[in-house]
Amino acid sequence: MKLSIIVPVYKVRRHLQRCIESILQQTYTDYELILVNDGSPDNCGAICERYAQECDKVKVIHKKNGGLSSARNAGIAAARGEYITFVDGDDTVASGTYYYNMHILQANPDIDILEYPIIRYYESPRSEVISFKPEKIKGNENTFTDWVKRKGYDHCFACNKIYRADMFMFIRFPEGEVFEDILIIPQLYEASENTYYSDCGFYYYYDHPESISNTYSFKSKFFIYRNLLQLHEKVSKKSELKEQAYDILFHCTDNLIDLFRCRDGEKNKYKEAAAMIKGKNISLPELYKLNMPIKRKIKLTTLALFGANIHCRIYALLHKKLN
Repeated sequence: MKLSIIVPVYKVRRHLQRCIESILQQTYTDYELILVNDGSPDNCGAICERYAQECDKVKVIHKKNGGLSSARNAGIAAARGEYITFVDGDDTVASGTYYYNMHILQANPDIDILEYPIIRYYESPRSEVISFKPEKIKGNENTFTDWVKRKGYDHCFACNKIYRADMFMFIRFPEGEVFEDILIIPQLYEASENTYYSDCGFYYYYDHPESISNTYSFKSKFFIYRNLLQLHEKVSKKSELKEQAYDILFHCTDNLIDLFRCRDGEKNKYKEAAAMIKGKNISLPELYKLNMPIKRKIKLTTLALFGANIHCRIYALLHKKLN
């Protein structure tokens, strides 16, 4: 068994059959498909069982609801393949994706992580193609640094990658989190010896109103904000990644602005969020040296002059007035 494909399943009844069919129709055949029914209250469990009865490649795990990370971890524990990949239950994979990419991995057995193209917000007005020139990155010191320089945190998905299974020997998805990919993907790149960027295949990431990425609650925004801050701490320790550290900081301030706009958070949580970014700043001369559009620099001028807290509160207030 070469490849274990893990699909967490929760409230995706309308999309699940399309997802499973896109996997079963792959031209690569040396795989197992692990469907993890994470206590879904609809008939997803029955759909999974039907496929398991019809195809011996399909294995079903039924578990109490624990969230996306918990479901992925259950799949990892059951996986028997030399490689592991993830597909969300409301997404699909282009035909031939695993065939071409598994051939690359078989020809390069030292690769720990292979990333392949993804279409973000597929079939949506904001659809965006993220693709790569074929390139192998060698050496443990280079893989994480290269990932940051490519701004991998801008497309920090667990799903458009194939991992050597032993990468998960000591690493698991953090349970109870939202936007947990921002925590685990940097860990995996730090632990990898060699990575590969492939131009083969496509992962179709659909834009559904009910998806996690479209949930604008205080809780979800707080998780992504905190996780980005943790990545900023890690990146800012590397002098060669100074510009990227600033870029991540600016992402953090954008998320803090969104947090201040949320109305469903507890008062002490807003204070906690503001305190987390205290002391993280940029000088005005340093800001204007950065390679970015002048419009963005003008917006961030208040960050350089007054600090992150005041900058974020100003823009949150402006958004409120405009809306």
